[in-house]
Amino acid sequence: MRANGSTIKRIAYPQNTTKKFDHWECPARNGVEHMDIELEDGRWISSGDLQLGFDKQQVEKLEKFISDIAGGVA
Repeated sequence: MRANGSTIKRIAYPQNTTKKFDHWECPARNGVEHMDIELEDGRWISSGDLQLGFDKQQVEKLEKFISDIAGGVA
């Protein structure tokens, strides 16, 4: 998926977080408001700064398709 002018490569918990349950292998973390996102161009951004990129023509085609199959109500 496109984001911030690149493609999302990986989503990870911020490095300064601790495990929610030390006795489990569960990856859940406490108090995480935003995740870290690695982009293919090498940048790391916070999910709070995420700007998803969509191809406008693809979105228009999808909207028309949904409208068509919904009988023009969507």
